[in-house]
Amino acid sequence: QLLAEGQVDEPTRRSLQQIQDQAHQIASLAEGLMSYAEPAPPRRSNTSLGQILDEAVELARQRLGGGDLDLRIEMGPDAPSVLVDSAQAASALSNILVNAFQSYTPAGQGSVEIRVERDSAVPEVRVQVQDRGCGMDRQTLSRATLPFFSARPAGRKRGLGLAFSDRLIRFNGGRLAIASEPGAGTTVTVSLPCGPG
Repeated sequence: QLLAEGQVDEPTRRSLQQIQDQAHQIASLAEGLMSYAEPAPPRRSNTSLGQILDEAVELARQRLGGGDLDLRIEMGPDAPSVLVDSAQAASALSNILVNAFQSYTPAGQGSVEIRVERDSAVPEVRVQVQDRGCGMDRQTLSRATLPFFSARPAGRKRGLGLAFSDRLIRFNGGRLAIASEPGAGTTVTVSLPCGPG
């Protein structure tokens, strides 16, 4: 950075700027790896799922460039509460939302639906995130939550989004399931433990 600021020669300054950008990407990747390898222990509390979804949507919006998202949320007027670390749950859901919007071509140019269901037979709340994007074939689907796997072109993604989401959700006593068909879209179902009451 100091070399680039003091450099008069434009080609040299551009080269130094590229080195700086690559260093930032490497630092970001290392941070992501550390977070995946050893996430902070969850601090679970009884939190409104509506609040978590609001935070997840805002995080996804920022990561997708800050524009409006074509998003529909189906949830009753009384948002159920869940017993999770709200920051970890919001981070996991935001990764899922980003993947859903990036399944469209061009990226982000499609609609995503979130449905919230509470099953009285089991003490959990299910959050379904559905897109109608490119979908995944069976082989891609079987590897979707593996670290470093990405169906996008090489160098475009780190392949940690769904892997990190799956890990955080399991850390919080939940489950993640994915159903997908090529050309028909993907549905990710996140089951989270209900809060008391």
